[in-house]
Amino acid sequence: MSEDLFVVDRIDKNRSICISTLAKSTVAGNDVAHLGNETGYFIYEVDNRPNFGGIIVLAKAASSEAAVRLAEMWMSKTKAMHQSI
Repeated sequence: MSEDLFVVDRIDKNRSICISTLAKSTVAGNDVAHLGNETGYFIYEVDNRPNFGGIIVLAKAASSEAAVRLAEMWMSKTKAMHQSI
């Protein structure tokens, strides 16, 4: 599994959804201890709005293989959506 797996897709003009590893301080700042240790691949939202922005961790992939599979499905769905437009 590549440490540099990074998937990002725009939700709207201010927000994106991503899959990647995160810095330990980012994980700790999101109060997600229930997801296990701070290593691994996370699904998270990045909000760029002033005063509202930041990173919100939504979930953690069960394994590196699960992160890759999720990324593959996500990109396949995105590609199919763009082809139908």
